[in-house]
Amino acid sequence: MKRFLHRATLAVALSAIATTVHSSPARVQAQSQPLLLSQNVNFQPPDVTAPGSRQGGTHRGTKLCPAGLSITPLVPPTNIGLTLTESPTIFVYVPQTSAEVEFTLLTEKEDAVVYEKTFKVDKSGIIGVSIPATGDNNKSLEVGKRYVWSFSMVCDPEDRSADSVVKGFVQRIEAQATLKSDLANPDPMTRLNVYAKNGIWYETLATLAQMRRQTPEDARLTAKWTQLLQSQGLESVAAQPLVGPL
Repeated sequence: MKRFLHRATLAVALSAIATTVHSSPARVQAQSQPLLLSQNVNFQPPDVTAPGSRQGGTHRGTKLCPAGLSITPLVPPTNIGLTLTESPTIFVYVPQTSAEVEFTLLTEKEDAVVYEKTFKVDKSGIIGVSIPATGDNNKSLEVGKRYVWSFSMVCDPEDRSADSVVKGFVQRIEAQATLKSDLANPDPMTRLNVYAKNGIWYETLATLAQMRRQTPEDARLTAKWTQLLQSQGLESVAAQPLVGPL
């Protein structure tokens, strides 16, 4: 009789342990779901560099551009970003100013203008300048070539040497078959992560910016944007608002 009771007690204990083991994964999975949704944008910088710095030089203060006023381009510390398209979007932070801002895209040797545009801002913030596809007044970005872009804040229209200027590079590359396949996914979050994983800076930024414009109240996207800029040393403008594309 004692042996029977001992066996019965042991069976009940084993059953309880089995129930606990089988139910644990479900609880862990439920807890890990929010972590998946809040994952950072893991941008992997490509092994490319460019001359110069994304920081502009100092300029003497003028009525339109008080001393200390400067624009900040959104580009990695290497001062170059990759793109897959002939018409990428270049992002820049522009402070509140009544000065005109001139965007210019040149060939790598800076001996030919590919595209240029002049604009003004109503308020400070981050602006995206999209380079049009091939047209009557501009050329397309060719695969395998680098281009130099610049933003010039025209502080004195009568003396362009007073401009506050920042420069950076864009290089167009061709997507391989695997990358094309991955980017065929219609989900923007998936494409965002594919761009970031493959070091495609301009599309990473443009995709996330577009998602934020579509759902501006999404705190998760705001956090991703802030983290992405901070990861590239752009803390000073990470919290600045997106004020619209051009």
